[in-house]
Amino acid sequence: MTKRSRLFTIIIVLVLTIMFGVQLYIIWGLTIPLNRGQQEDRQRVAELQQKIADLQYMLENTDDPDVIKRIAEELLGLVSPDEIIISSGAD
Repeated sequence: MTKRSRLFTIIIVLVLTIMFGVQLYIIWGLTIPLNRGQQEDRQRVAELQQKIADLQYMLENTDDPDVIKRIAEELLGLVSPDEIIISSGAD
């Protein structure tokens, strides 16, 4: 193998290595937002599963006075007659 062909081989390997490194960096840069999105999606799923569990509990215990009060307050916006409502007026 001559010096010239060895030099061309080294240059080609070096160029391919640099191209591979650049592509790897680009792909890595694209995966970071996807990973963040997955974490946010997992958090949202956990919140929704908790909400579903709460709603199932309320559905299964509709005869419980505490559940009835919670449904009235949270879902229907009702208040007890002895409660005073203070509003900012922004509603």
